[in-house]
Amino acid sequence: MSNSLSPVAVIGAGFSGTFTAIHLALRLPDRPVILFEEAGEAGPGLAYRRDDPHALMNIPARRMSAFQDEPDHFYHYARRTLGETVGPDDFLPRRVYGDYIKYCLEEAQQRCPNLRIDRRGVIDIQTNSASSVAVLTLKDNSALMCSRVVLASGNQGSAFSGSIWAQHTLSARSAETYEKIKPGQTVLVIGSGLTMIDAVLELERQGNATEIHAISRNGLLPRPHRNASLVQPPELDELPDSNLRRSVRLFRQAIARHEKDGGDWRDVFAAVRPATPSLWQEMSPRDRNRFLRFISPFWEVHRHQCAPKAHERIQNLIDTGKLDVKRGTIVSVENKNGRLRLGLAPRNRAAITRWLDADHIIDATGPARDISTVHHPLVANLLRRGFIVPDENRLGTQVQADYRALQRNGYPLEWLYVTGPMLRARYFEATAVPELRLHTAALAARLAKGLEPAAELATAV
Repeated sequence: MSNSLSPVAVIGAGFSGTFTAIHLALRLPDRPVILFEEAGEAGPGLAYRRDDPHALMNIPARRMSAFQDEPDHFYHYARRTLGETVGPDDFLPRRVYGDYIKYCLEEAQQRCPNLRIDRRGVIDIQTNSASSVAVLTLKDNSALMCSRVVLASGNQGSAFSGSIWAQHTLSARSAETYEKIKPGQTVLVIGSGLTMIDAVLELERQGNATEIHAISRNGLLPRPHRNASLVQPPELDELPDSNLRRSVRLFRQAIARHEKDGGDWRDVFAAVRPATPSLWQEMSPRDRNRFLRFISPFWEVHRHQCAPKAHERIQNLIDTGKLDVKRGTIVSVENKNGRLRLGLAPRNRAAITRWLDADHIIDATGPARDISTVHHPLVANLLRRGFIVPDENRLGTQVQADYRALQRNGYPLEWLYVTGPMLRARYFEATAVPELRLHTAALAARLAKGLEPAAELATAV
C-alpha cells in the first residue's frame, strides 16, 4: 500500500514546532501534518507560556515577525490587538507573543484542514534500517505510522536541574513559586541571565522578599538593548576562518574603531550575527571548547540583551541594596529545619567558602543543553536507540545541513529531522526568533520537496 498520504509528525508545539508545521501544511495542503503537544496549549511553548503581564520580550516588536518575508507581521498584529499606540521599538509582554503564535496557528488551520493538533504524548519511535517510515508509540499505548518526524521538543528543564541539589530549588518559570514567598523572607536566585531578571522583577512586584541574592559563576548581567546608532557598522570580512584568538582580537578592534567613530558596540554584534553559524562551524574542536569555557559567558550577556526598562529596574535594585549579585560556584545546599543554607566557593581558590542562608532558592538558570540529561521519555528512547547523538560540546544533537538527525553509526536518518534549540550543536545561534524562523521555513521546504508525489515515486522506483 502506498504511504503517499501518511502524515508528518511534528513533536513539540513551541515556536519551532508550530511554525515548521505551519510552513509544511501550507506547502503540502493534502498531506496530514500532526502537531503533538502534550503539555499546555500549542503555540506559546515554554518561552511565551506566561500569565505574568509584566514579563517583557527581550527583542523589540519590529524584529519579532515569525515570517522572514513579512518583517512587520508581528508588529501589525500587535497594533491590531493592543492599539495604535504600539511602536516598532516597544518591548511587549511575552504573553502577547504567545497569543500571536496561537493566532498564526489558527490562521493556518483554517487554510489547511489537514493540519491538526494531537494532545497525546509521544514516548518512543521505532523503525527498521530498510524502512523510510517510522512508527510512533504514544502515551496511551497506541501507534501511528508517519512518513517523516520532526523533533522540535525545545528547551527541556534547566541547566541546574541535573544537580544533586536541584531538589532544594523552586522553578523560576512557575507561578506557584512566587506564591510561596512570605513577607520578610530571604530568597536566593541561581543564575544571573534573562530568566533571573524575570524572577527578581516578579519578586520585587510582590514585595514579600526582604533580601534577594542572585548567584552565578561569573556574576555577569545582560546588557540593555538600544536602538542602532547612526554610524554604519564596520565590515567584518577580515575575521579569520578558525583562529579563535585572532578572531576575538579583530572583533574587539572592530568594536573599538566603531565606538571611536561614534557608534555602539551593539551594532558590531548585530553585524556579525548572520555569520555566527559559519564562524562556529569553521572553528577547530579545541577552539570551540575554549570559546565555551572562557568567552561564552561574556558573549551571552552582550548578545542576549534585555529590555531597557527591565535593566533599569534591576540596576536600581542593586543600587539600593535590595538585590545583591554574587559570583562563585555552588558546592553545597543543606536543609536544616526548613531553612536552606548554600555554600558558595569563590573564584579565588585561596578564599574561603561563603555560606548563605535563605528561606527559598529559585532556579533561574538557562535551559539544559545536554540532551543526555533531559528527563523526557522520547528523548531518552531516541538516545538509547542511537537515533540521535549529542555533540561533543553537549549543546544539542548532531544534524546534517538538511536537518536530518545523525545516528550513532554516523549516517543520517531519512525520516527524522531536528529543529529548535537542539540545532545549537551545528549553528550555535538557534534560540531566538530571528534564527528560528529561518530554520523552520528551510526545514519545511526541504521536507516538502522530498514528500512531493513525484519525488516519492522516484525514490520508490
